[in-house]
Amino acid sequence: MAFRLLIFFCVCTLYADVGYHPPWGKDGEIIKKTTLSTAPPKRYDPLSKSVENIILFHQNILSPVDGPRSHFRPTSSRYMLLAIRRHGFIKGAIKGFDRLIRENKDPWVYRTIEIDGTKYKWDPTY
Repeated sequence: MAFRLLIFFCVCTLYADVGYHPPWGKDGEIIKKTTLSTAPPKRYDPLSKSVENIILFHQNILSPVDGPRSHFRPTSSRYMLLAIRRHGFIKGAIKGFDRLIRENKDPWVYRTIEIDGTKYKWDPTY
């Protein structure tokens, strides 16, 4: 039985799509068709670096003590860190603050993911 299951999964992977799948529904036609890099380029201006250190302090010291409370994936602090690294301080901070304003339990009409039985709002920074 285990061998049949292994063969079944191996055959299924031949037909699987690789990589990023764009959103569907009402956002499917408004997303830009661009290629995504795996790691955002780092910005090395002093303001971005200091804010990045503050966010990393929050992620590594404060968040483990306080516990996870974000309804989004990636979390809001990770989102702001990636946005600042990718877009610079001003645009990244605006994107991060906009994300923090939307951090609530209101219904989410866009894509969601389920991790360990909990539904999260999926909103990555591109």
